[in-house]
Amino acid sequence: MVALGAISRPTRRELFAVAAIAILILAFLPIVVRKAVWLGQGDVEVFFRAGWAIWTGYPLYQVFDHHGWTYHYPPTFALFMGVFANPLPDYPQPWWTLSFPAAVAVWYLINVACLFAALHIWANALERARPIEAKAGYLQRPWALVFGPLLALLPFIGDGLARGQPTPVLLLLIVLFLCRYVEKRTAVASFALALAFTIKIFPVVLAVIPFMRRDWTFLLWTAAWCVILLIVLPVVCVGPAETLELYRAMFAEHLLGIVSGAMSREIASQVSPGAFSNIGIGALVARLAAGDAFYSAPLPRWASDVQFAFNAAVVAAIAFLGRGGFWNFRSPQPADGYPVLVAGAVLSAALPLMIPSAGPQYVTVAVPLMTVLLIETWRRKSAEIVSEAMVVWCIAAWLSMIVQEVPWAWVKLIGPMTWVLLLLAPASFSLLRSLSARPQAVQSAESWEFR
Repeated sequence: MVALGAISRPTRRELFAVAAIAILILAFLPIVVRKAVWLGQGDVEVFFRAGWAIWTGYPLYQVFDHHGWTYHYPPTFALFMGVFANPLPDYPQPWWTLSFPAAVAVWYLINVACLFAALHIWANALERARPIEAKAGYLQRPWALVFGPLLALLPFIGDGLARGQPTPVLLLLIVLFLCRYVEKRTAVASFALALAFTIKIFPVVLAVIPFMRRDWTFLLWTAAWCVILLIVLPVVCVGPAETLELYRAMFAEHLLGIVSGAMSREIASQVSPGAFSNIGIGALVARLAAGDAFYSAPLPRWASDVQFAFNAAVVAAIAFLGRGGFWNFRSPQPADGYPVLVAGAVLSAALPLMIPSAGPQYVTVAVPLMTVLLIETWRRKSAEIVSEAMVVWCIAAWLSMIVQEVPWAWVKLIGPMTWVLLLLAPASFSLLRSLSARPQAVQSAESWEFR
């Protein structure tokens, strides 16, 4: 068996594949720039304009892009966007920032780099955590583990890259959190998790893993990093009074309404909770009840309650099925790192279903689970192949994205992207249960343990 990280000299075919992918990435770049700069499409201007506002004193949560969309996230991420700052019309461009076309191009390349770094780090971690004993098939292992999940979710990944969403950055931070956590590199893992919180709040649910393991040291580290990133850094950059006002505006005017579903019509018109493209369970049931998509009204209260109940059920199911695998209630925590990685991958893939207003780009965070399922297929088949079920699922995933562009409202109404993700639940929960059922002695003997 050859580990992914041990590959030193790719073959000519592999070099050709890498060159082809690089050409495709570079060919997509001018399309992304044209869509954002000249056609005014995508979300990237929201983040860039937030970077301009916070560094020039303009009210952060009142600045808007050319669509009229505003910024909803913590002020720290806006601080990070400073170099990409894009001013409102009739305001001067700060001398220390990139031009808008250059900023779009650089941001796209950063996201691409984060995507491939996440794929590589995750594949390495899984192979080290539990080595695969499988004969070579028609796949080349190192490339299949990196490019297989990429191809499976390519429409969703491409959607995020075209929009300028930071989902690949979040994916990398989630992967770093899980991989470094099982290595007991607490400072790095907790920093990655805290940094993910500063970009978008929803990765906070991943903290349930160290919480169930009663890893109070890790949670204290994470809390300390959150204080530094979310409070100390803004105070240093914009001052204590302005930081307090920023958080008041974020919670009162944006975040609480989005999380609870009781958002204002102004915010609802921006996030469109009942849009055909929204994947969350609450959005699906509200859209089905209405019989059509809705774009400028918040979710009904009952739909928000369904969303909260679903989220609680997902966490409870992972906790129940994972007991004895990645956590224990009273006895010492399991030493095997592989179930922790699997639990993190399952929880990450469930995130798009758990967010009240999740667009297609959020499906990118299901990449870790796709890698896990590919590896488990190899382990079960004793050969490096792709199963028929995975091929069918990938076709369904691609079609679920494609039908968003067809005029058949009834197809979009039933939320095919939501159902595609839900179809991963049986295999995911079955794997969690099997890892929990294995004797601890067997797990420890054949796995890469916490170090």
